[in-house]
Amino acid sequence: MSFWGFFRGKWPFLAMAALTALFCAALLLGLNVGWYVAAFISGVFLLGTAAALVLEYLQKRRFYQDLKNNLEGMDKKYLLPETLDEPDFLEGRLAWQALRQAGKSMADEAAACRRALSEYQEYVEAWVHEIKTPIASALLLTENHPGEASRAAALELERIDDLVEQAMFYARSRMVEKDYVLKRVSLKELTASALRKNARLLVESRASVEQSGLEPEVPADGKWVDFILTQLLVNSVKYAGERPLALRFQGREEADSVVLTVSDNGPGIPPEDLPRVCEKGFTGQNGRRGRRSSGMGLYLCRSLCGSMGLGFSVQSRLGEGVQVSIRFPRNSMQEVYDKNVREA
Repeated sequence: MSFWGFFRGKWPFLAMAALTALFCAALLLGLNVGWYVAAFISGVFLLGTAAALVLEYLQKRRFYQDLKNNLEGMDKKYLLPETLDEPDFLEGRLAWQALRQAGKSMADEAAACRRALSEYQEYVEAWVHEIKTPIASALLLTENHPGEASRAAALELERIDDLVEQAMFYARSRMVEKDYVLKRVSLKELTASALRKNARLLVESRASVEQSGLEPEVPADGKWVDFILTQLLVNSVKYAGERPLALRFQGREEADSVVLTVSDNGPGIPPEDLPRVCEKGFTGQNGRRGRRSSGMGLYLCRSLCGSMGLGFSVQSRLGEGVQVSIRFPRNSMQEVYDKNVREA
């Protein structure tokens, strides 16, 4: 709060004080007191008024300055009332009490939302576990009754299972640390697990797979990486079109990281869509061409990689396929892995 800003806000009071001083001076002059006496008394009145305003300014300045500085320096601005001392002037106390009540109300509302979100997440996870049982039973039935219809039904059931698993991982994506176990595993083991899981889908789509440079080992949680690779495989199959799908898994070692690249020969991503492909719910031009796209696959991949400290990037040229890179940092991942080993 600036000095002149404070006094500009007091102009009605200052105007009335000046008019009062002039009236007193005129009254004293009318009583033949003498102009110097009238001027002295009016001047003392004005100086006293100005001194009172200066004291009020100094009294309020500290509170409002703390209010402004704390607000600008806080990330969680709803905690502002907790950083302020109760002021010793009426307007400040009223503002301080209002801020505290508003903050408490907001905290109660946030707590209620967290409880509701936690209950919803528990319900989703329970539902996922329950729904997986009939899906597994239906897949078993298709295997026991081979035929063209059974193969088609099995493929659709696996797609349903993938979507169910996507829902579960989305529900857990903000709390990866609660179910995250690092183990040293090679890139080849990670890719082999994803390929086995999606074998039927790849066979039905007549996909060819090429692998190279997958010998390096990285500290990783196989379950989470397996989900990420599954999303990439499903996307490649979904957007392959009529051409035979060619997938390539390639690993390479860099000075500070190990990179796993998954690429395909699909139609690629339009340049205007590429910056947004990892946004939640974004489907782009390819997703609008009659294909079943939720806009969640790449979003979950990037989100989970971020939670695990992995790098995630997407590159593409229209008509030349998509290349997705997952970067496993050496130092940070090794520190977490060594810590888990010591604790075990």
